[in-house]
Amino acid sequence: MLKSIAQTAGPANLVEWAKLALKDIKAPVIRVTRIRHEHGQVALEEVVLPLSHFPGLVADGDGIPDITELAQRFGLSLGRASERISFVPAASGIAKHLGIAAGTGIVKLDRITETTDGEPVEWRVAYAAKT
Repeated sequence: MLKSIAQTAGPANLVEWAKLALKDIKAPVIRVTRIRHEHGQVALEEVVLPLSHFPGLVADGDGIPDITELAQRFGLSLGRASERISFVPAASGIAKHLGIAAGTGIVKLDRITETTDGEPVEWRVAYAAKT
């Protein structure tokens, strides 16, 4: 289950521009923060999507869906996804959303998803803990 807790749109910041290999430094992106509950785990996800690949994207009542559903909706063929996994102490804001104590060890997943042509279409950072 996904629950959207925040959504903004605007020009990419420097990190987003680099992670998504955007051509224009001021390329518009949509940023979504959501909570995912699945298989006895809870995750706080921060997702950035370049609007050049998702023109007119706006959240419906359920928020922004996963990249697989978005790719189907917008006619994109997904290719490679690269993900870095690390273990970090939960910062207080993240811990609050996950319902755990600050400083608790959690999993951090940092993923870039590309099209079959190698164009990045999603940058997602997720912080996960067992419930």
